[in-house]
Amino acid sequence: MSRRVDPRPFGQLLAALLVWLTLALPLAAQPNDRANVWDATATRIEERVNDADTSTSVLDLMRAELVQIRDEAVQVQKQQEPALADLNGRLKALGDPPAEGASEAPEIAQRRATLNQQIADAQAPVLEAQEVLERVNGLVDQIDRIVRARFSAELLSRGPSPLLPGTWIAAGEEAWTRLAAAKDRVVSEISDTTNRQAAARRLPVNLALLIGGVAAAVMVRRTIGRWIERRAARVVKGARAFDLLVALRNLVRLVVPVVTTGLIFAAFDLGVLFAREPSGGFFELPLPVGFLIGAFWLSSSLMAPDHPNYRLVPFDDEEAGRASRLTIYLGALLALAVAFKGAAPQWDVSQGTQAAVFYPLLVLGSVGLWRASRLLRLLPQRLQPEEASDAPALATGLGFLAGIARVLRVFAVLAPILGAAGYMAAGGFLVYPTILTLGLIGAGYVVYDLLCKVIWATIGPPGEGKDGGLMPVVIGTLVCVAVAPLLALTWGARWSDLAEVWALLNNGVTMGGIRLSAGVILTLVVVFAVGVALTRLLQRLMRSTVLPRTRLDAGGRNAVLAGIGYIGFAVAGLAAISAAGLNLSSLAIVAGALSVGIGFGMQNIVSNFVSGIILLVERPVKEGDWIEVGGYSGYVRGINVRSTEVETFDRASVILPNSSLIGGAVLNRTHKSMAGRLQVPVSVTYEANPKDVERILLEIADTHPLVLQEPAPRVLFMDFGADSMNFELRCWLRDVNFQLSAKSDMNFEIFEAFRKAGIRINAYGRDLPPVPPVPEHIEAPQADAPVPAMPR
Repeated sequence: MSRRVDPRPFGQLLAALLVWLTLALPLAAQPNDRANVWDATATRIEERVNDADTSTSVLDLMRAELVQIRDEAVQVQKQQEPALADLNGRLKALGDPPAEGASEAPEIAQRRATLNQQIADAQAPVLEAQEVLERVNGLVDQIDRIVRARFSAELLSRGPSPLLPGTWIAAGEEAWTRLAAAKDRVVSEISDTTNRQAAARRLPVNLALLIGGVAAAVMVRRTIGRWIERRAARVVKGARAFDLLVALRNLVRLVVPVVTTGLIFAAFDLGVLFAREPSGGFFELPLPVGFLIGAFWLSSSLMAPDHPNYRLVPFDDEEAGRASRLTIYLGALLALAVAFKGAAPQWDVSQGTQAAVFYPLLVLGSVGLWRASRLLRLLPQRLQPEEASDAPALATGLGFLAGIARVLRVFAVLAPILGAAGYMAAGGFLVYPTILTLGLIGAGYVVYDLLCKVIWATIGPPGEGKDGGLMPVVIGTLVCVAVAPLLALTWGARWSDLAEVWALLNNGVTMGGIRLSAGVILTLVVVFAVGVALTRLLQRLMRSTVLPRTRLDAGGRNAVLAGIGYIGFAVAGLAAISAAGLNLSSLAIVAGALSVGIGFGMQNIVSNFVSGIILLVERPVKEGDWIEVGGYSGYVRGINVRSTEVETFDRASVILPNSSLIGGAVLNRTHKSMAGRLQVPVSVTYEANPKDVERILLEIADTHPLVLQEPAPRVLFMDFGADSMNFELRCWLRDVNFQLSAKSDMNFEIFEAFRKAGIRINAYGRDLPPVPPVPEHIEAPQADAPVPAMPR
């Protein structure tokens, strides 16, 4: 009995095969076909671009299509780069081609011809992609010029003046007509059976979204807010827990309203009120509502009129209240303007009606900007530097705020004048982007404060009197980078402009055969930073664990640590270049040409660098040594790459080039050991007994704790002077660094001993008679008794 085979699996397999072929054939297209498709697309777009009736939205779509072609062409170039590099390397391995009239082995000649042909074949799609790139870039630039010209023309366009009575009469009639049409539309949407059925099917989801939004609005925010306030009330302001609670409070006040409003609007599908179709999604946040939420968030985070401990700006309660109300006022104005501007094209509102609606908002916005400038002028009176070092940075910030305040006043005056003259677009361009800019600056500051508090709460706040080092600067830079694209969009930039900047950063530029992009630079910096961090860690481990167990002195340990640092920096640089994929061979010729000039200009620096390495290896001078060089005497405090720091005995630092320590004469008093000879000259009159002088000096030297017994101290009778006999006490000290103090101690003892022995000291040719010795049968005077005067 024959078994019947089900044909459905084969049909499904055949359908899947056809789909796969449909998707794979365009990918497997030949380079010529791909270039033809690119060329046809560019030709079609070029015809539409040259048509003056093409709308801006269509131009944006065509620009996106051109950008896609450009990305494909760049990808083709990148794909061919490894193959071309391999073929060129193999061709280079064959050596230079023979000179004219010369010949080479047939096998080599055939292989050279084959490689040249392969290189030409591999370069063909690259050249095609390059030609397409040139054409596409030209079209993209042309579209950008057209869009910018239209934007400028719109700003400079003049419509009916809102001050004319006829404008308001026509606007009232049109508004009544549009409202009636909107009512009919809503009724039609509700009466439509299909819409009712769709709403019924979506009812469970809408109820869930509504319940979730209300729960987030009532329960989550109230519960978390009260918990934060109770905990913050028990913590001292400025403590780590307090900063973390304030950051959490500011974050909750933004996230919870956004989630709540998004769920509620998604549940009710209120898109019809904004002249657009309902989205049908699970989260819907209209832009005007987002502006209102942002205004309330900035009001509660920056100003905090009811909670002075949470306030981020130095306002008192009355000023904070005014600033809070002004923030909400400006946010509401911006929301109304954006809502009406988005609905006007959908409702086909005339220019007269738009002028009648926008002008009151424009005037109210100008009043808000004027009040904002007055509040900004209060900040210099509230902000005072805590330390003198903070004054320059604070002065820069206050100057920036003062400049913003002046700009606000100018815009607040010009905008109503332009709007009254009919230039509503220009007046609105001065007011609404300015309001949004103020909001972005405030939001950036709140985010900056939030990140700083979270980081300090995690790793610990800076100590008293410290500003946190570079961490606030890094956080501020990241916040500024994040806010910069939003500011650009606020002042007329398009998403395509930002995409161009990102493409430039991503693809990079080619310089000297090296492609530099944001990814390459980031990889270079990150790998080098990791290498430097590992080098510092290795130095710290060597300093704390390994080197203390060796017999190296302090100078030797510093030399080892410096050598590790040099090697670590070199390895980190090479690893960073390798990880970034930079091929520096193309710069060899340029580097060779520049090396001659750089060599002459940097010969002193190179000489000092090499001398520094010699100092670390041979160690004729090391840290802690007492040296005398170039008329300076002091201790070596540091041997760096270019110079050596010497601290003189009066605490002054002398920076000496390393080459002067290698090429010149240097007196190092502590090179091999700390021992050193001390010479104390003594002059006495001829009435003294030389042997008594010798005995007294030797006794003083033998009893001093710093004097070595081997070699033994000696007293030398140097010569006969005109009025005195000159002696010199020579002894060796354990530590020559105490030479001056030891000599001072001995001079005190010599003076006292000679006075008791009745030996006259001859100083500078003057005979100084000693004080008569105290007889043995008379008691010595008490410590507080007056010393008898010396006879004259």
